[in-house]
This record gives sequence, structure tokens and C-alpha cells, in this order.
Amino acid sequence: MSNTFSIQLSAAAGGRRGHLAQAAQDFRPLYGVLLGALVLTCGIGLIMLQLRYGRMRRRRTVLASFAVIVITSVLVGMTVSHDAGRSEAGTPGVPLLRTAEAGAQRVPVLVVPNRPGFNLVGIAADSASAGTDPARLTAGRRYSGSERTWVGVTLKSGDQRLHLSVNGAPASLDVDTGHEPSAASAALRGTDGPECASAALGALLAGSARPWSSCPADRLGTADAGMLRSTVRFLAARGARTVALRADGSPRDRAAAAVVREAAAREKVTVVAPGEGAAPLIVVTGWAAAEAQVKEVGTGRVKAEGTYLAPWLLSPPVLGPSAGQIIPLRYDPRGPAAERYLSALSRRFPGEVPSAAGYEAWQRQLGGDFAPALMYAAAEVYIPGMPAHEHRGADWLTSGMITAVSGPLRQPES
Repeated sequence: MSNTFSIQLSAAAGGRRGHLAQAAQDFRPLYGVLLGALVLTCGIGLIMLQLRYGRMRRRRTVLASFAVIVITSVLVGMTVSHDAGRSEAGTPGVPLLRTAEAGAQRVPVLVVPNRPGFNLVGIAADSASAGTDPARLTAGRRYSGSERTWVGVTLKSGDQRLHLSVNGAPASLDVDTGHEPSAASAALRGTDGPECASAALGALLAGSARPWSSCPADRLGTADAGMLRSTVRFLAARGARTVALRADGSPRDRAAAAVVREAAAREKVTVVAPGEGAAPLIVVTGWAAAEAQVKEVGTGRVKAEGTYLAPWLLSPPVLGPSAGQIIPLRYDPRGPAAERYLSALSRRFPGEVPSAAGYEAWQRQLGGDFAPALMYAAAEVYIPGMPAHEHRGADWLTSGMITAVSGPLRQPES
């Protein structure tokens, strides 16, 4: 109970910080003007008092004092406005989440990792482009597992302006990448980029202000490796003597494939390629390949006795097709903590779909604990004659259920 209460307080505090930060950004352009006006008013008041009590008689002295006050107020206003502008440009190395004004649209924009060199820019719009030269913008594209538009942009060192075109309307953001060499993961450049950005976004939603330099696809985590071993053991305990394996090319996915093969050998289970007979299919790829694979199972092009997803594949496009998806998770995706993540995502980056990477980064930032892993089954539900589902915010499935189908999974020896 205490851990749950701690997570609730942390989530609420993180949400308040996000709202206050956004409100501060909206009013920062006025800070310098207001402070300059305050300095000018106080200065004129002091001069009037001096005149009233006869301490300032000469006209030249009065004019010189007035000039000093005006110059001081202007300098104070300019300094504060400049500092506010630098603050709005973000902290170098910390992913940037800001709202751009594109005509009548207020559009959230995510910049990862906010360092010199290659950056992945996510724009909450159906059509968008971005770049540092307004005359030569790079068109954005969609990736599997994300509903936003993504643009790869090379940023130089220091302060600069990022130019955007959002559904045909121009916009811009000030960014400050600093001067340290970029330590961004190579995964940002490929199809695993949106998953990496989703993890960075999850941490930001929870109030993180730390630099971001690695991506989920860079390595296989200990917990994920344990859940993959448990998946093989789960299948072996139910009589499976053969499993199919679909892997990909990232460091995480290659390591995951090795873990599955090792666990299968220990359980005396044969590993084959997808489609070589009707066997349980274990998928340890990134989002793009996983979405393609479940679609093949859903249409019957690849036969499988259930599709067992790696833990990082909790993503709506991968869960949607009817392919008998089952996934091991250390949290309840319908639980209170996950619902708060979904709410924060809908509020700060509307239209984007949630992800395991985003939620886990969000929960780690808040200091929340993970539970023992369970197997969850995901299925879309369609009822003939019922109206189409009205999407009201981020959700793992637009119309469906994610239900636990096992007790706590036993963790085999590594």
C-alpha cells in the first residue's frame, strides 16, 4: 500500500510540475518587459521623491538620473528576456518537449536527444517537416508503433532555431544543444527511433531533467531476459516441444534470440523459423518487424499456435491484429499507475500511442516498483451492430481487453 501511495504522490507531483512548466513557458516572453517596467517605475518614483524634498535641484542632474534609470530598465529587461529565451530552449542533452505555434494550431514537438548532430524530432501532426533552414525542410514520415510524424534533423552546436511546417503552417522553436559531442544511440536513426523517443518522452512526462544517451534497443535488460526465459518455460510446461522464433537485427533483439534458444535447449524444445509448422511463435523484434509479423499471423499467411511477444512489444499496433498475442509484463497495463501514464501522455503529446518503453521510463523516474511478471493476453473486441469506438485518449487497445492469464511466472536460473 505504501509503495502504491508513493507512486500516486510522485505521479501527481510530476503532473503538477509539467503543468507549471508549460504555463511558465507561455508567459516567459513577458518577464523581461514586466521587470523592466517595474525598474523604470521605481526609478521614476525615487526621482520624484528627490525633487519633492529638494534633494535634486539642477535640471541636468534630473535628466542624467532619468537617463540612467531608463537605460538600466532596458538592460534588465533585455537580460531577463534573453535568459528566459535560453531557458525555453531547454537544457543541452535533455530531450526537449515544447509547444509550437503554427498558425492557429498549438502543436507539441519532441526533440531527442537535444545534442549537436542527429536528432529525432517528433511532431504531433498528421503532416509535418522540419529543419534548420526554413527554405530546405525535411519531410517527416510515420513509423510502425507511432501515430506521430518523425523527422531526422542534424543540429549544430549551441543556440539555434528549429523551423517547422505543420499541416502547411510555419512554426519555429528555439533550441540549445550545448557544445558537448553527441552521445546519441545509433538506434535513433532507424525503425527503433520512435521507441527510443517514446522512452525519453515517458521520462519527461514524469519530470526527468537528465540527459538521454541510450535507447531500449541498445541492450537486453536483465528483467526482460528473465521474462523471455519464463516464456519458454511457460510453453514447455504446457507441452510445447517446438517453438518458432522471429528475431531482428538490433543488439537487444540478437541477445534476446540467444536467450530464447538457450532456454529452449534447457527445456528440450526445438526452435524453428516462423511458418515451419503450427507452433507457438515467439517474437523478439522491434516494433516494425513485430507489427508485420502479427499481421501475417492474423491473415493466416503464417501459422502459429499463439504469438508470444517480448515485453517491450506492448504497443497498440502490435496488439491490434488478431494473432493470439500473449505478453509477459511486470505491471498491470490496466492498473492505476498505467492509467496515470496514459493520462499524462494524452495531455502532453496528444494523439501518440503508449508504449512499454514509455511507461517503464515514466515509472522508473517516479521510483515505482515493478511486480512479479504475469502472462497477459490481448485481444480486440468487435460487437456487430455496435457503433465504432470513440477514442478518448491514449490507450493500449482502442477497443479490447488485456487480461492476466497466468499466475506469477517462475524465473528460471540464468
